[in-house]
Formats: sequence, structure tokens, C-alpha cells
Amino acid sequence: MIYLITNRALVKSDEEYFAKIKSAIDGGLDRIILREKQLGYDELLKYGKKIMELTKGTSCKVIVNSSLEVYKEINAYGLHLPYNKFLSMKDRIDNVGVSVHTLEEAIEVDRIGADYVLASNVYETKCKLGLEGKGVKFINNINKNISTKVIALGGINVDNYKEVYKAGADGVAIMSGIMCSKNPEKYILQLKNY
Repeated sequence: MIYLITNRALVKSDEEYFAKIKSAIDGGLDRIILREKQLGYDELLKYGKKIMELTKGTSCKVIVNSSLEVYKEINAYGLHLPYNKFLSMKDRIDNVGVSVHTLEEAIEVDRIGADYVLASNVYETKCKLGLEGKGVKFINNINKNISTKVIALGGINVDNYKEVYKAGADGVAIMSGIMCSKNPEKYILQLKNY
């Protein structure tokens, strides 16, 4: 499973943003996490609707980060939440994923009923400069202790993704590798080769 985490700040225009997403979908992308923290509700809704259009007729599913309102409005496949927000959520939602940074967090959200955990950061990444990667052992440890899907995040690329899968990840999540790629379709196809 390959997840794209969107980041509008990594491209020059909306046109380029949607073109890269479309290219990644064409390559066989499995999930898109719409994660645009700097956008207000109206803009996020607009982006969400456009991405839903791009995935129509494909097997790629859209997950909205943090905004329950946009998730409901566009009828997205899933919702992604930070650890603390998930813990305080009252209503049960299908296809909810949670960001975790420790084994203990992963065990807790698995117990409560998360559909997947997004475990980070595996390697050092430009998004979190100076934060040392936890390595594939971190993924292996989580995988051995929980029953839900483990999606690895942080510095994963075409050179190291295989070792992440070998460590027990069910999928990988990538932001800049895809958003900054000259050819996201080709990039996804390379990641599918395992």
C-alpha cells in the first residue's frame, strides 16, 4: 500500500499540485491523505472535492487529515487523526488512521480500534530536520505488538522502501518524494516493485 500525504507548499501552483496527484494515481497510488494544515475549511473542501474527482473510477481512496467536516462533506473513504485527537474522539468512524510516534501509542490506538497506524519517523527527513530516524526496528517492534495495519512514514524513498516492508510494514507513506517528483507515475511504479 502506498499513501501520498499531500503538501501544497511543495509545488508552485494548484495546477502543478493536481497534476502531480493525478500522475501518482495513474501510477497505481492506493491512498491519498489530504493534509493541508494551512488551508481553511472552504479551501480544504475545494481541494477535497477536486481530489475526489481525480480518484473517480480508480482504486485510489481519499483520506482527510483532521477535518471531520470535510471528511463528511466530500464522503471521503477515511479520516486521519493525530494521536491525542483520536483519543478524545467520541463517535466511531470507519477507516480511521492515527499518527503514532512510540510503540506505546501504537498499542493504545490498536486497542481502541484504529484501522491503521501511521508510524514515524523511520528515517531522517527534510520535513523534520534534525529529528533522528527511529529505523526499521521501530516498525518491526510495532508490527509484532499490534494487530492493525502499520504504515511507515519518514524519509522513505525508492532506495529504502524494501527494507521497511521487510520489517513488517503493510504500507509506506510518502510526501516530498512524490510531491517533488518530476514523474510521480513512474515513482509510484518503482515503489510497487517489491
